[in-house]
Amino acid sequence: MAMPIIETVEQLADFLEQNEEWRRRIYSILVPRELARLPAEFDEFRAETRREFDSVRAEMREGFEQIRAEIRASEEQLRAEIRAGDEQIRAEMRENSKRVEQKIQKNTDAIAELKGISLEQYYRNKARALFGRYFRDVRVIDWIDLEEPLEAVAPLTEREREELSVVDLLARGWRKTDGQEVVLVIEVSWVIVRNDVERAVQRAKILSQRGVVATPVVAGREIDDEAREAARTARCALVMDGRFELNQPLRGA
Repeated sequence: MAMPIIETVEQLADFLEQNEEWRRRIYSILVPRELARLPAEFDEFRAETRREFDSVRAEMREGFEQIRAEIRASEEQLRAEIRAGDEQIRAEMRENSKRVEQKIQKNTDAIAELKGISLEQYYRNKARALFGRYFRDVRVIDWIDLEEPLEAVAPLTEREREELSVVDLLARGWRKTDGQEVVLVIEVSWVIVRNDVERAVQRAKILSQRGVVATPVVAGREIDDEAREAARTARCALVMDGRFELNQPLRGA
């Protein structure tokens, strides 16, 4: 295609717009090769930048997820440690409470034992004056004093020997109403319960089965209704704080 006669810039612009081949030729002549490559290189740079950005964003997302997972794991571990620590504290508190309770119980038992020993000694010392209201020549004895006559009637079993050996107090006297010799089988307890009554009755029964007139007695400072009723039903004498509450068994009535 022959190039028309061009006299103005406008004519040249119109010609180049209509003829792409001429436009490329003139562009290659006017624009250095290095500059001509810039758009393509820029596009390549932009694509590479986008790829790197996408890679960094993915790495950041993965890093954030890892951080979140580590935070969740740390929180769970912390909660587990708190629970374990709380349970350990509770266990230590329970153990300490148990030790305190055991110590209190031990002290309580020791005090109760001391009270019992003191009360038993009181009735041992006061037996003659106290039971002298119903008996003459009251004397505290040991079960060994009865062993020979008991064995003469029927041999004692090991259980019966054990029962007699732990009687709190034995006293012997002659009943004023009829002159009958009587052995008092006395169980002493600060707080009298049903078991005290049953022990006194059972131990007196061992003597009665071998011909000894024996009367069960319980003595103490306090008593519950069940023990009081058990004593009344079993005809067991009851002495409260040195005063006779149930004395009919001592009278022989």
